[in-house]
Amino acid sequence: MLAMLTMQPGRTVSVQRLIDELWADEPPERAIASLQAYVSRLRRALEPGRTARDRSTVLVSRAPGYQLMVPAGAVDAARFAAAVEQARTGTDPAEALRVLTDALQLWRADPLPELGDSALARAERGRLQELRLIAVEERSEALLRLGRAAEVAYLSESALAEAPYRERLWGQLMLALYRSGRQAEALAAYGRARAGLVDELGIEPGPALQQLEQDILRQAPHLTAPGGPGPGHGPAGGQPPGATIRPAVTDISEMSGEGAAARGTGGGTVGGAVNGGVTGGAVSGGAGGAVSGGAGGAVSGGGAQDHEDSGLVGRDRELRTVDELLQATSTGRGRLLLVSGSPGIGKSALLTELAARAAARNTLVGTGTGVDGEAPPVFLPWAQILRAIAGTPDAAEALAVAFAPYGNLPAVLDPTLSEALPLPAAERLADPELARSRLYQGIVDGLSRLATQRPLVLVVDDAHWLDAPSTVLLTMFAKAVRRGRVLLAVGYREAELAPDAPLAGALGELLADPSAVRLPLQGLGADGIAALAREVTGDDVPEQTVAMLLDRTGGNPFFVVELLRVLVAEHTLAPEHVPVRVQEVVRRRLAKLPGQVNAVIAVASVLGRDVSVPVLREVVQIDELALFDTLDTAVVSGILTATDDPGLLRFSHDLVRQTAYLDQGPLRRARLHARAAQALRDTGLATVPELAAHLRAALPVLSPFDVVPALVEAAGEAYEQTAHEQASALLEEAVGVLHRAPAGERRDVAELDLRIRLAYMHQATDGYLAPFVAAQYAAMEPLLVRLRGRPVLDILPALWGYASFHTASGDVARAVAMARSASEHGSTDPWASIVAEVHEGAAALAVLDLLKARDCFVTALAALPGGDLPDFPIANWDPVIGAQAPAAMVCGMLGDHDTAARHLRAARERATRVGEPFLEMYVSHYAASVAADRYDAPATATAARATLRFAERGGHLEYQAMSAILLGWAEVRAGDERGLDRIVRGRTHLGEAMRRFGRLEALHADACLTLGRVEEAAAIATKALDGGLPGQTGFAEPDLRRVHALATGAVDEAEEAVRVARKLHYAGAEARAEAAVETLA
Repeated sequence: MLAMLTMQPGRTVSVQRLIDELWADEPPERAIASLQAYVSRLRRALEPGRTARDRSTVLVSRAPGYQLMVPAGAVDAARFAAAVEQARTGTDPAEALRVLTDALQLWRADPLPELGDSALARAERGRLQELRLIAVEERSEALLRLGRAAEVAYLSESALAEAPYRERLWGQLMLALYRSGRQAEALAAYGRARAGLVDELGIEPGPALQQLEQDILRQAPHLTAPGGPGPGHGPAGGQPPGATIRPAVTDISEMSGEGAAARGTGGGTVGGAVNGGVTGGAVSGGAGGAVSGGAGGAVSGGGAQDHEDSGLVGRDRELRTVDELLQATSTGRGRLLLVSGSPGIGKSALLTELAARAAARNTLVGTGTGVDGEAPPVFLPWAQILRAIAGTPDAAEALAVAFAPYGNLPAVLDPTLSEALPLPAAERLADPELARSRLYQGIVDGLSRLATQRPLVLVVDDAHWLDAPSTVLLTMFAKAVRRGRVLLAVGYREAELAPDAPLAGALGELLADPSAVRLPLQGLGADGIAALAREVTGDDVPEQTVAMLLDRTGGNPFFVVELLRVLVAEHTLAPEHVPVRVQEVVRRRLAKLPGQVNAVIAVASVLGRDVSVPVLREVVQIDELALFDTLDTAVVSGILTATDDPGLLRFSHDLVRQTAYLDQGPLRRARLHARAAQALRDTGLATVPELAAHLRAALPVLSPFDVVPALVEAAGEAYEQTAHEQASALLEEAVGVLHRAPAGERRDVAELDLRIRLAYMHQATDGYLAPFVAAQYAAMEPLLVRLRGRPVLDILPALWGYASFHTASGDVARAVAMARSASEHGSTDPWASIVAEVHEGAAALAVLDLLKARDCFVTALAALPGGDLPDFPIANWDPVIGAQAPAAMVCGMLGDHDTAARHLRAARERATRVGEPFLEMYVSHYAASVAADRYDAPATATAARATLRFAERGGHLEYQAMSAILLGWAEVRAGDERGLDRIVRGRTHLGEAMRRFGRLEALHADACLTLGRVEEAAAIATKALDGGLPGQTGFAEPDLRRVHALATGAVDEAEEAVRVARKLHYAGAEARAEAAVETLA
């Protein structure tokens, strides 16, 4: 809608037109209401400070619709159109060039993508694209009028690739070539234009283009460039005999006179072509050439150097900023440095120099790097940082001191630090959010404490590729830097920052931080390029060459270096057009290397930016000495660089690796990824995320069943690191991968496992009945139906989860029907009926039917077979204990205390044998509840304390609160009135959830009554009874009525409590109510 309004700023767009464009042929029933809702949201977004009473001044209502009131320059499309019109009507070519250059920079991609393929979008998109081509033509016209024909020559070629039938572009190309001294190529361009028009459209070129061809053939005087010579005319000042007669060159393709001959056309030369060899330290050529043979030469082959860090040339201002920040850090004024720029601009070089200067100041330095990929390893940059610090001499002990209060949290991010740091293992918390929060805060606090011992510099490069958990940690630590001796330096590619990238969402907050210093790196100027060229070639280069490099590369140091290396390596410039993109430059470098070197580089590119030599050796399977010789050549040529680790090499730039990688076919890449995965396994060097990444990429040549387990393992590791979003994404990706496999039982079993993992994970993080959880169980239903003939034990985690979810959501019939359907289809596995009975028992408790609940649980327990159970992923659950514990509670409520004790004892023994802390806590909680039900205060206190210990250790907040209430009640019953404070704290932590625990309400009321606080006891009981007691909370009604009766002296209410307890068959509550009747009587 906003796009449609901005297309007509200042003009009213009718309601009917908006509806037609938004919904085409199928408007909703209440289209006008929906449109008004859109308008309200737009107004809030456009005028966030406007109150509801204020009139909108931006999106105003004007019959018969709405009007967007914005300045003409606020809409880029309108600004673009105005600029084109200004240039077309002006008379100053320099001004027209400036205006059109600025206007074309507004163009980023296809316009109006949000409008899809509607008729309005197609029309407006076509108008803007036509306007853009006009702007390109007008800009070329201005360049021609300014005498810059060579630029028009290559710009026109690019434009014609997009619009091959525009005759004006062909005419500009022909004129530009003619004015550049390339008459034959100009005529050849006419031939290409005519061939395209005749062959594709069946028409001849127009009169203007035909006339231009005739003018070129007769070398019409009016064609001569305003600021330069035409064909056959020497430049001002004359030419030496035998030299090439041509204007100053600004295109590398013009640097060799061999180009014209190679293309079979004349070169406009007198006495032959330019000598292209590097002789005497210079590329020789005519005096008017870009690469001249005059004093000083241009490019010498003898002095070439390999400077991968030469991006620091021309960075004096940035280095001064670095030194100032390091000085500020050492005096306790922490800073956040944000270094941005395009690939190859020198971010990494600057950050490397920063780290080196920091280390020279005796500052602790840790560096980490984001990695490209659909699912980058979580926390990898932070693991690298911690590993680097731990590996610094004398730093491991300081790191251990800093993290002493938290245990070995660094080892959670990097398991290799578990032995490197003399710290006990960090405590594992079962509550996902608490575990995540403690991990993040602990890392931030530990590093902050480290900075109190010694100044600290942390470098995070390629942050645009950071995973979400690493980004959260980055933003948290950024807030802490200004309080200590810390410099946090972050490098990222702003142009490659996807809207959904984690850093994109955090960047605004980082830039707004008071300690932030932004350092956007721009391209080098002419002086910087000249200095960089001297470093690379060992000689000065002419100004024309510097100008050409600046124009071609935008001053990007990496592009500059790569173009210069081509020139030095080849000792000449090839006749074909030099590529604009760095991939093409890199391909030329690689083409000069021996075939075996290229083959090894291609394999290495699959392994990533960092290349493990042992893994590479396993993949390429060639003689070890031959491999080392090959790698030595790659290092000498600057493709790979050595590292401090003799078993690790690194691509000099990731763009080099990407080029080598993409130049291989997809199937070859997939096969190499498969071999890389096997090599990682064979060498024992595989990390879980790395293995998953290779197998994922190898999917075209592997079975999905080979890939899915690696993704599951990576998801499990991410979940253990509290990176829940990453874990979920990996499992969802695994589902997608699995769907490539043929349909059948094997795929169904595997998908069921993935779905239950997703469900259990999101139940822990989002809530038991969250919508995403419901979606997983809905997807499981057809799978369970198709698999109901299999042994139930094979699918028990999924079946149990499905039944528990639907029981909790009130659809117990559906839960039980699914469980029993296995038996109905011939399965003799007792687990089908066990699952059904346990969940029928849970459903019976929800309707206050103790007898049916007991029968269901007893039946389930009697049917239990021997043998091991499958693991319940994520949930760490045991269904046997899930039947034993509630059976004990039900039997206790019915007055069968011996049976209750037997079930509890069996559950406790099983939980101890399984060794899962959650299960031990779960059983202890039931033991406390059963003891409280028979008003055994000492036993309640013992079990509640045990529950509390487990809950606090594992971060189970709800169990902490429930056990606090049980323990507080037991303490009050034992005569310690401080127990009431514990109960109140437990209630506070439970908040609204307290309504689900009616029996705990009754214990709170009973504790107040025990302490003589009768009014408070009566108030608690009244509020609970008046609020209603849904589900199992109804079992609290007899005790709540009893307490209220004793507090108010109402014997009739005590008698009602007896009647309710008898109706429920609740033996303990009945006995307590009868005692109350006797007391009041």
